[in-house]
Amino acid sequence: MNHSSLEIFCVVAEELGIVKAARRLGRAPSNVTTRIQHLEEELDAQLFTRENKRLQLSPQGRQFLVYAKKLLSLGEEARQSLHPRPPAGVLTLGSMECTAASRLPQPLAQFARDCPDIRLILTTQPTRQLTGLVASAALDCALVALPTDNHGQVICPPDLCCQPLYAETLLLVLPASMSPVRHISEIRGARLVAFAQGCSYRDIAINMLSAGSGVEKGVQIHEVSSYHAMLACVASGGCLCLLPESVLNLLQRPTGLRVLPAGSAVNQLIWRKALRSPALDSLRRILGESSNLDQ
Repeated sequence: MNHSSLEIFCVVAEELGIVKAARRLGRAPSNVTTRIQHLEEELDAQLFTRENKRLQLSPQGRQFLVYAKKLLSLGEEARQSLHPRPPAGVLTLGSMECTAASRLPQPLAQFARDCPDIRLILTTQPTRQLTGLVASAALDCALVALPTDNHGQVICPPDLCCQPLYAETLLLVLPASMSPVRHISEIRGARLVAFAQGCSYRDIAINMLSAGSGVEKGVQIHEVSSYHAMLACVASGGCLCLLPESVLNLLQRPTGLRVLPAGSAVNQLIWRKALRSPALDSLRRILGESSNLDQ
């Protein structure tokens, strides 16, 4: 097992295709196939399977991918310590949909200018899923809104580090049919439009609505996959949603919709404590410069 074999395996795992991986690596497809076969023989494990003619990571392959990425990261760190040079390689970043839309365009453009040799891969998911992906090393880092305890302290998993970056003003968006409502406690019978389970803002909205005197604990949820769909559902009547003001300012707000203040939240960048990466250091610096918090 050597660095080249690990790199080939990780690229095939990302592309889930020999031809695409070979193109990225500048190798012949037959060479990539042979290297994967040799690695499987060395590990005595099947790393990939084929399902409906598509390449997929096997359970053992997913497990090995975590260690392969750690080994490659450690090797890059060792080279950097001996021969410092501009950061290079691949950095995998996760983000909540709202943060990607309202906070990342400018910082990532600067990151591309400052670190042209880094290939950044961005993935959007809810907070809970992103946290799990970072903990398992499937992602290097992610922008999330971690939950807080009863005292308002951030609950960060013990194996992760977190850097607070963006304070978000939260708004509850109501349809025109709820124009008489002046307080959350007056809301009755409305459905919450939200992203899938794992979304921090969904949890905040549920807790907020459940605490209102006029809302039953079993809040009805209608799941959507975008903020545009969320506002469309609210505009149709009978639904409400919670979103950051920074996102609402980016969208075309349908006529008649009203907003109620719904507190605030802080978004953090999280990464594994064991990860040492010049690329991550550069990203942390650039995101820190874009923060609206007192650092």
